[in-house]
Amino acid sequence: MSIATPEPKKVRKIWIAIGTPFQANFFAPLIKELEQECEFLVTARDHDGIFNILRAKGIDYIPVGKHGGKELSSKLEAYAETIQQMLPIVERERPDLVLTERWPEAVRVAFGLNIPSWTIFYDERETHVNQMVFPLASKIFTPRFYNLHELFQNGVSDAEKIVWFNGFHTCYLKDEQESKLNPFEKMGLEPPIVFVRPEPEFATFFQDHKPVLEKSVELIAESGEASIAVLPRTEAQRKHYSQMKDVTVLDKSMSDCPVAHVDVALGAAETMLMEAFVMGKPSISAIYWPVSKPVVELHRYIPHSTQPLEIANHTKRMLDANEKAAFRDRAALLVRSMDNPAKMMIDEIRRINEGEKLNTVFARRSRIEIFLDIIQSTSLRPLRLTHIMRDANISHNELKKILSTLESGGLITSEEALGGRLYQATSEGLKVLEDYRGIRRKLFLEQSQ
Repeated sequence: MSIATPEPKKVRKIWIAIGTPFQANFFAPLIKELEQECEFLVTARDHDGIFNILRAKGIDYIPVGKHGGKELSSKLEAYAETIQQMLPIVERERPDLVLTERWPEAVRVAFGLNIPSWTIFYDERETHVNQMVFPLASKIFTPRFYNLHELFQNGVSDAEKIVWFNGFHTCYLKDEQESKLNPFEKMGLEPPIVFVRPEPEFATFFQDHKPVLEKSVELIAESGEASIAVLPRTEAQRKHYSQMKDVTVLDKSMSDCPVAHVDVALGAAETMLMEAFVMGKPSISAIYWPVSKPVVELHRYIPHSTQPLEIANHTKRMLDANEKAAFRDRAALLVRSMDNPAKMMIDEIRRINEGEKLNTVFARRSRIEIFLDIIQSTSLRPLRLTHIMRDANISHNELKKILSTLESGGLITSEEALGGRLYQATSEGLKVLEDYRGIRRKLFLEQSQ
């Protein structure tokens, strides 16, 4: 059963509800882009350095709530307290729209006050949290790694609410300009720099701790081949890494994404590894618990190990200038075909505010656009005919003809598999897709001037 909250007719005031460091970084460019068009209410909970990130970025916020920790009873208490703190603020401010990742308290308050909420789905492991959030959300932005069945299992009860995007949720960094101010220089750290982010120990999917990352860092430090900077999540992690020789422990007030100025990103932090990949930084995964589908995809492109010696050897190899350049080039080729979900939210807000003006531009697809929609739907993973039909919004008979044309042109390839034939875009197809996007960007830029 779908629970509907009407979309706003105009978006004048936006409530940004920030519950994780990722959201502080994700929504910052959106706020900057729309600050001349919309008013913002930002609430943030006291967790994992969020306040420091927002202060460093110059974003005003209202502290609301805290993380409940590991225990379920503590999580429940934090949930109730956060709603009590949040409700009078939102009632007073009366925003037109709330943007959040999947903060249950924020989405629940928004639903109770009949405020539309836009959320982001990228982790199928947090089933209970997802089932509290997504039935109440008005829009769910989600990567094409998932299928509808997986989304339904996690509370996405209405397919019409889904906004699909290609690639990782960290592609908010795709269009960002790297700051020229290198914080590691101010700290006196000599390049090359290996940046380390430890485990998310409060996450419900996290299992028993294993010293994989700590032993890896010790081996890298012993080699003396790089400066090591660790950004801990907890006081226990801070204390542990502070005791290591030749390891610098960072505070949590870096205004840029921490991996922007490093040579290699290493760790057990899924989002950080995806951020590094999007920015073309060599990254090495030391994740030792069950991973999400986006991380399964990420592990196709970056080294992954749970053996400290192997991790240390991967790091040494990635510090080589030629290896770094090769990694950057491979990552750039893949990231070019991905979407920026933050930019998609900005475009959707502007579409609402401009009403029919933007709708008329995209009301009808040309035949070329239909072809490109099909290439895009198969750009990240192989898909069956029925999935492409749904993604590209096209009939079965017409799709069969177009797929045949695309295959003969070398833009899509297919293979027979258990359960039916699978189709996927070729590198030539991805290049055509990127060329077309470049033309559209230039055309619409000229149109707006």
